[in-house]
Amino acid sequence: MRNTWWLVFTLFAAAPCLGADTYPSQTVRVIVPFAPGSTVDNTARVVSQRLTEQFGRQFVVENRAGAGAIIGNEYVARSAPDGYTLLMAEPSFTVLPSMKKSLPYDTLRDFTPVTLIVRQTNALVIIPSLNINTLREFIAAAQANPGKFNYGSGGTGSATHLWSELFKNAAKVNITHVPYKGSSDVVTAMLGGQVQMLITTIPTFLAHVKSGRLRALAVTTDGKRSPSMPDVPSMSEAGISGMSVYGWQGLVGPAGMPRDIVNRLQAEVAKALALPAVRDPFVAQAGEVAGTSAEEFSAYIRSELPRWAEVIKSAGITPE
Repeated sequence: MRNTWWLVFTLFAAAPCLGADTYPSQTVRVIVPFAPGSTVDNTARVVSQRLTEQFGRQFVVENRAGAGAIIGNEYVARSAPDGYTLLMAEPSFTVLPSMKKSLPYDTLRDFTPVTLIVRQTNALVIIPSLNINTLREFIAAAQANPGKFNYGSGGTGSATHLWSELFKNAAKVNITHVPYKGSSDVVTAMLGGQVQMLITTIPTFLAHVKSGRLRALAVTTDGKRSPSMPDVPSMSEAGISGMSVYGWQGLVGPAGMPRDIVNRLQAEVAKALALPAVRDPFVAQAGEVAGTSAEEFSAYIRSELPRWAEVIKSAGITPE
């Protein structure tokens, strides 16, 4: 009897190692906290398909939209930390803690960062009728005419809203915010002359820049130009610092995920991103593939939280 109990104890003690060595042994769900068709959803599907091929097990995208990503985020936070339920996180992941008086999860405590997958370059665009050709000219005109210009966003607290508020602080300009339901609605308003400025991801407006209906003044990178618009300078080239901001998507899981599973997932994502068939479509959409370590992604999340908390406070946005 004693030997039997010792055998049971030994098997249970070894179980975590055996589970990690054979991961995944069943279907892995990748939760997207938005409806199908979004950039986040597209990234999840591209990466999940490749991980399915590499692991030989299904990685299935599951859309759990609602409450501005909170429903999907909470679902993952409350899931078992076994690596079989993952979240495709994006910028709102680091914004929501400052936009809401309370959340049903803690962004730092209840998740395990795995890897930053890709980030999308943004640019500041204006309407050509302003007869302004450079960012310096735009800033000078805005400073000389406080409140005269306006900018559109995808709604209060959206990434496009906060990116623009960050620009206002960095450039020391007073530009009026006009919220819409989404960036595509802002582009429509700009083409109609109702809105004069927008900061958003390049694919949203690139066709209109190429046709001359909109004008790009600067990309929001850390000194690099975008291959999609090589003639457009970066914000830092134009003399505006602190404007390195991107759209992004990355994998996180529930808190307490085994380190070896995290490491294996990160390695396989990095392997997938190195393949031209995976990398090139992202690059074509002004994306930069990453595949960072879990530690690097964790540090990025931790740095973004106070950054957007400060912007939200300076913009006078009251948490809901």
